[in-house]
Amino acid sequence: MEHIKTLGELKKSGHTLKSVKEEIRQNLIARLKRKESTFPGIIGYDETVIPDTERALLSRHNILFWACAARPKPAWRGR
Repeated sequence: MEHIKTLGELKKSGHTLKSVKEEIRQNLIARLKRKESTFPGIIGYDETVIPDTERALLSRHNILFWACAARPKPAWRGR
């Protein structure tokens, strides 16, 4: 494999640009075809979040993940 150093060389090589969304979609399709875990390391969402996320990515939807971190209760200061 040759090392491409400039944009001109990249264009001449025939490389086609993909959006991040399309690249993620194609990677997901490849994992599904190989029957691999689509989101390794994420535990407990196999029946809820993961299928919805897969459908959204396959359909090329925009996704916004809203996370609320659990916060520890403040220490009691009246001691």
